[in-house]
Amino acid sequence: MFCEKCGTKLADDASFCANCGTKIGEGVSNTKEKIDDKEVILNVKPTYKVGYMVLPYLSTYLFLVLFIGLPMFFGYATAGIVVSLGMLAVMAVIYGISYIFSKKQYDNYTYDFYKTKVNYKDSFLNVSEKEVKYKYIREVTMRQTFIQRFFNIGNIILFTNAETGMGNGICIVNVANIQDVYKKVKEVIDV
Repeated sequence: MFCEKCGTKLADDASFCANCGTKIGEGVSNTKEKIDDKEVILNVKPTYKVGYMVLPYLSTYLFLVLFIGLPMFFGYATAGIVVSLGMLAVMAVIYGISYIFSKKQYDNYTYDFYKTKVNYKDSFLNVSEKEVKYKYIREVTMRQTFIQRFFNIGNIILFTNAETGMGNGICIVNVANIQDVYKKVKEVIDV
């Protein structure tokens, strides 16, 4: 049997949910529906926008040039140029390595929406998989930072009934055409 409040699997003779403390008979279901749920209704993948991902590196580089390179340039012109070019080379290498790993990571994220559940999978460096049944989703939100709005991307967050705060739901980051995808996700979950 399963707790309807938090979804924890319980022993058949349990009086209370071991995870959230809900009393049996007050939010616990003894049956588990069997629904053919093998067809993907909606697939959502994060988008790797190069411009959006480069901004932190450019900001860091500009900060370093302004506070290290320029003062050196005015004191020692040649040293300032060498330091600025050196910082640019280091930032380019760091960004190149980060780009390769981040792009590969984004390519391996999948969020598949079925009739009754959503499955999240990541299979690049770390292997991770999570399944959340729609009946446990209590809130669906869409968030966009100012910079994400500029790039027409955003995040969709599916909050569950879990009260621990750790692993609470699923966050789909940097989704392109966020408004449209958010509406589709809501339609699938609300059915």
